[in-house]
Amino acid sequence: MNLAASTSMRPAVQTGGVWWRISLVVCWLLSGCAPTWQNVRKEETIKGPSRAYVAVIPEGWKRAPTDSDVLLITRDGVFLQQISISRYRLSEAFAGEKVTADTPPEQLGQWQLKRFKEDEPDLVRKVSEESKGVLAMFPVANARPLSGSTEKTALRPFQIGGKDAFRLETRSYNSWGLAYTSQAIGFVHEDAYWLVRYMAPSLYFAQLDQHTFEDFVQKLQLKASCTLFCSD
Repeated sequence: MNLAASTSMRPAVQTGGVWWRISLVVCWLLSGCAPTWQNVRKEETIKGPSRAYVAVIPEGWKRAPTDSDVLLITRDGVFLQQISISRYRLSEAFAGEKVTADTPPEQLGQWQLKRFKEDEPDLVRKVSEESKGVLAMFPVANARPLSGSTEKTALRPFQIGGKDAFRLETRSYNSWGLAYTSQAIGFVHEDAYWLVRYMAPSLYFAQLDQHTFEDFVQKLQLKASCTLFCSD
């Protein structure tokens, strides 16, 4: 797959300073200034919201202190690699669109692409320190891919946990001109729309942890929702 972008789509940037800016952001996100992340010292199995899924977090990765509907993990920092699981009510999945259990995965994929082009979700909580001192010079938001820069590289059918899904591959850029590769798997499960996503800089990191994402997806189990008197 060719991940090189046309010069007309790529923001103008001096790339020499990109990596130290990213490093600064990563240090902040994984430091005491940010909310406490959970270090996963050995492979750990977790149950998702309402026990609708079971996921295996890789050894040596970190889990973000997000709310119960979101799983966000990284090894080195969310702008170097991240794997996430997000859940949306069917009525809120895509504005102006009706999503049901029978909605074709390809249609879901088209709607998801449109959403990526309009905006990127905030999965990490931000605190006031970002607007102070040196962090104010290179705010966390600058490392996020820019809305409007997303390009589709592939959209195809997929299967995850026995469910029909789509697999959407995209490329986008942040305000420093750094290209990101994204792989998103979307499907309807237990009256909700789910998105399992891997995102990393196209240069070096995307391929470095590709096998980790494939293993994560393979081990992901989808379960019947349960909130009271669950057997497991």
